[in-house]
Amino acid sequence: MATTRTHHRMLIAGTMTASLLGLAGCAPDVSERLEDLEAVNLGTNAEVGPVSFDNMLVVTRGEGEPARLMGVLTNFSNETIDVTIADADDSTGFMLLPGQQFAFQENVVVLDTADDRPGARIELTFTVEGETDSAPVPVRNGTLEWLEPYIPAVA
Repeated sequence: MATTRTHHRMLIAGTMTASLLGLAGCAPDVSERLEDLEAVNLGTNAEVGPVSFDNMLVVTRGEGEPARLMGVLTNFSNETIDVTIADADDSTGFMLLPGQQFAFQENVVVLDTADDRPGARIELTFTVEGETDSAPVPVRNGTLEWLEPYIPAVA
């Protein structure tokens, strides 16, 4: 019986050693520097002409309800730029000063209605000085608690 018990202990020890060796390869690469890591976006990024549209999404209570734009625009030119953002039935336009960064979290811009339910994506069209591009943008609601304060009130 002592032989079986010893054999059993050796089997357990071998299994544990193999498991630990397997986990050793799962450690993060410490040579990767923190500043080299990219931020995780909830939204969509796009570039049109000299304007960068970063982390774009819309926040709403539901389909057909008002939808607030979220994200950041950056004008990389030395000129004032006209920008228009539109979905299937609404549009909004404004001017960006040279080098200006425009954060929708600080500047309220609301589309009349969300064209789809939270969890879906809607097509937004970005126009900069006559140049146009479009991208699918996520529709979010208050499920992510930090977005709740940005959901527009229903009129």
